[in-house]
Amino acid sequence: MTMEKTMKIILLLVLACTGCATNAHAQRNSGRLSLGAGLIYKNGMDVTLAYEHEMDYRHAWEFFVDGYLQWAECASCGHICPDSFWRNYRTYGFGVAYKPCVTRGRNHYGSLRIGASAGSDTKKFLGGLHLGYEHNYVLRSGWTLYWQVKSDVMIKGADVLRAGVVLGVKLPVK
Repeated sequence: MTMEKTMKIILLLVLACTGCATNAHAQRNSGRLSLGAGLIYKNGMDVTLAYEHEMDYRHAWEFFVDGYLQWAECASCGHICPDSFWRNYRTYGFGVAYKPCVTRGRNHYGSLRIGASAGSDTKKFLGGLHLGYEHNYVLRSGWTLYWQVKSDVMIKGADVLRAGVVLGVKLPVK
């Protein structure tokens, strides 16, 4: 299965979950389904699909699936073409992160994100340690918009350190 087909399937699953979650209400000890996408230094793109279980005082556990691709200029044409974008270097991982809340406001809160993951770059095992900050803005219907600063240390990866910014949305689920 190509990366384009995989991305289309993930997008369809997120849209289906969005339809199911429109009537849900956010509350303590509840869950959220989140989707985030962002740019990672150097020439990288990151997509994360996660389930977040909130506990007391906005602390949360996050269980996530992460896809990453790094593009490069094509050796034959000197530009970024579809082959050099989609087939240069790709990884995926499954992981868990603990998110203690460090700042709270009326309709927003910020959390540290400390976690670990395991996955593959389609050839060999890849491990990761994740540290970052996430700031959330809670909307009236329980939906949440967020931005996240990511710092990932990848073990046995082609790029050891990944740093970047992710934007996303969270949908409340019961």
